[in-house]
Amino acid sequence: MLDLINEKTLFVKSPQFKKIFLSSACIALLFIVIAPTTTRNPIEAKESETFQYEIPSENSMFQIGEELQYNVSYSIFDIGLVKMQVLDTAIKNGVKVFKTKAYLDSYSGLPFVDLHQVFYSEMDVDAISQLFVTHTTTKPQEMPFVKYLFDYKKNKAKYQFGVDPQGYITKSGEEPIVDKQLDGLSLFYYARNNFRQMTKYSMPVFVSEKSYKTHFNFTNKLSSQRIDAIKYPIETIEFDGSSDFTGVYGLTGYFKGYFSNDDAGIPVVAKMKVILGSVHIELIKWTRPGWVPPMAKN
Repeated sequence: MLDLINEKTLFVKSPQFKKIFLSSACIALLFIVIAPTTTRNPIEAKESETFQYEIPSENSMFQIGEELQYNVSYSIFDIGLVKMQVLDTAIKNGVKVFKTKAYLDSYSGLPFVDLHQVFYSEMDVDAISQLFVTHTTTKPQEMPFVKYLFDYKKNKAKYQFGVDPQGYITKSGEEPIVDKQLDGLSLFYYARNNFRQMTKYSMPVFVSEKSYKTHFNFTNKLSSQRIDAIKYPIETIEFDGSSDFTGVYGLTGYFKGYFSNDDAGIPVVAKMKVILGSVHIELIKWTRPGWVPPMAKN
């Protein structure tokens, strides 16, 4: 999901504006795991009255060993790297789970920004979260973490705050939940599982120890995208949506994605709206045996 900023391209002279500009963009890397500050109405998709999802019982999305890397840019600035991995499978409490991890890192040399975050999620084949852990890894000797463990039989989400590698807990508790939940990483895979549908509905996402809704507008609209890593246009399927909160530094919750039009459904390009514009996320490298980006027909 990295170069230093070329000082010759910096057209913004105000230090105050630079700080807001770059911080806003880098915060967008955290997507929905940012602590919400206000709730908001969906932009496009309509919220469903009841929980629903339609995902095949088996699919080719979870390929063990898959690694996808993305460059994150904001206007003329390259601001960070996102790396996503499918690690392994396991059986926990009678449920087959897929172990996934994501690394979010700002590039070295950026003024005012030093973001390093790791997400770990265990989800079932429907991308429903069973366990979610996020670490802040800026200082390896002291890494704050947040952990969510979902108990759907008791309709509870347990949480812990702590610090690794010391392993001590600073806060713990639980919150009632009504429906099955997504987390900040399984949300990505849920969209990937459903992008071929033609429907609008909402899914609960557990964020900052509460359940919020993310609204998906799946259109099954055929499109194409050009990226630097491939010489030809890639055939994609387009969708968009929004989340019911506004994150710090102006992350509005609106997003748009373009996934490859094939069985793998690889996210090729994504756009997220922030207070000063839009963050662009582009596939730059991948490890997935046998996958070749499909060429657009037109």
